[in-house]
Amino acid sequence: MRARLLDRDLSAFVAEDDDGVAGVLRCGVSRDPDASSSIGEIHTLFVATGRWRAGTGHALMAAALADLRERGFTGATVWSFAANDRANAFYESEGFTRDGAERTEETWAGILEVRYRRALP
Repeated sequence: MRARLLDRDLSAFVAEDDDGVAGVLRCGVSRDPDASSSIGEIHTLFVATGRWRAGTGHALMAAALADLRERGFTGATVWSFAANDRANAFYESEGFTRDGAERTEETWAGILEVRYRRALP
């Protein structure tokens, strides 16, 4: 974790409220082998269950997209589980659309993931 926090290719954002940590997001250089150097990635987004639909995810995403723009990225991607309707609806509300890429990873028990992409104007 320390190495990830010190990695200059990544940014981390934490949302807090009176009850503690409400959400976290990490973003940075895309890890996808087919990505150009102009594409950033939302690596991790987590919002505590009790904070859903309270603006936490939107605030974290706004900070991340601004950070990626400031670093010169012209587009961003995020991977999501294909069956995670709540997360997928959130990404779509943030301007992301599926780009057709899919994958499965042992880390996630082979669950199908889909990639979303958006421009960073």
